[in-house]
Amino acid sequence: MTTCRREKLLLQYNLMQMCKSLHGPFGLVRIALCLFIVFQILTVRMEVRAEDLLVPDDYFSISEALEEALDGDSVVVYPGMYYERIVMKEGVNLVSYAGDDGNELVDGPGLKKVLRRTLRTIIDGSELEEPGYLISFPKDTTAPMKVDGFTFQNMPKYVSGVNLFIMEVRGCSPIVENNIFSNNLSWGAILSTGLGVGMGPALDTMAQPVIRNNVIYKNYALGIGNASNSAAHIIDNEIFDNYYSDPGEADRVAPAIGIREQGRPVIENNICYRNGTGVGAVNFDSFEQPLIIRGNTFFHNRRAGIGLLGLGSLRTQVKAVIENNTIYGNLAAGIRCIKTDSVVIRYNTIYDNRKSGISLWDVDKTVIEDNEIHGNLTAGIRLLNVAAALIQRNDIYRNVTTGIDFIGWEK
Repeated sequence: MTTCRREKLLLQYNLMQMCKSLHGPFGLVRIALCLFIVFQILTVRMEVRAEDLLVPDDYFSISEALEEALDGDSVVVYPGMYYERIVMKEGVNLVSYAGDDGNELVDGPGLKKVLRRTLRTIIDGSELEEPGYLISFPKDTTAPMKVDGFTFQNMPKYVSGVNLFIMEVRGCSPIVENNIFSNNLSWGAILSTGLGVGMGPALDTMAQPVIRNNVIYKNYALGIGNASNSAAHIIDNEIFDNYYSDPGEADRVAPAIGIREQGRPVIENNICYRNGTGVGAVNFDSFEQPLIIRGNTFFHNRRAGIGLLGLGSLRTQVKAVIENNTIYGNLAAGIRCIKTDSVVIRYNTIYDNRKSGISLWDVDKTVIEDNEIHGNLTAGIRLLNVAAALIQRNDIYRNVTTGIDFIGWEK
């Protein structure tokens, strides 16, 4: 334990002892001393705000260091394999040790380069028999937190059948960057939601994490899941080879980035390939904010590059903006939207998909403009029961059946 930390604890002890008896002839003196000690505690707290707790030099385990950490501290973890479940603490950062070469970019498991320190600092769940997230954050808090530079891997498929992500972000807004998430046999990599445990009532705090520059691959089912009250910023990640692997599940669609109900993440500059779909939304429900999908690359997914499915026939404020993406070589449509109120599709390059480039069903209003759409194996654009459409300034060529296919236009 450091000197500053010991001083703070000693001051806290003295304060408790002084405040036990504030009566008698020396009561005012004791009150003054209590106020002085409070001031000293606050001063010491400021002094230790940026302290680094080193694992395993100062603390044997990551959990032990997190238990001792104070608001503003960073737990810095040296290279190695750590077989433990991580419960983060409000206001505390968890960072892998860089040293002289840890921030060098080296080959990763996919297309992106990764930090050397990410590959050599590993949190492994293979020896954890009790079900639980491999890493979770405090709930219902706005305290700043960060997890930077780890490989999280090897969660088992639990006998109980419970489905658990590697990382739980529930009603908080940490920064999650420069990590690798892989080989979760239970369920996906990262959950972001503002709902209570078991997807119960909404918490007071939205989940607004920044999920940036991670590599997410070979997890059962999906990569990143966004449930209601998730306003995550998902940016610059590489997400691949996440799918349902059990026999008989070939028809289930596992998205690289999934959205349910009132989840409204901003999805930017990600590379998503060889998943069930690039972005997939189911039971897409009303919310004042649109879903933003911008600047991504979706290719060679088993179904659509982007697939959005609204909730039933009641549609109010189910909106999406899809712009500046490159979408190609997917085994179904490039973009497929069903039962949504408003879809804006612009500035995308959509080509060589096994079905249509853009397929819209039961959409109230759409704007499709300034896209390049070519080489798709059915129509460039297919509209089925679309009430109102503005289609302008698109380059549509060499699609197999037709450029624009209108079905049920009498609506």
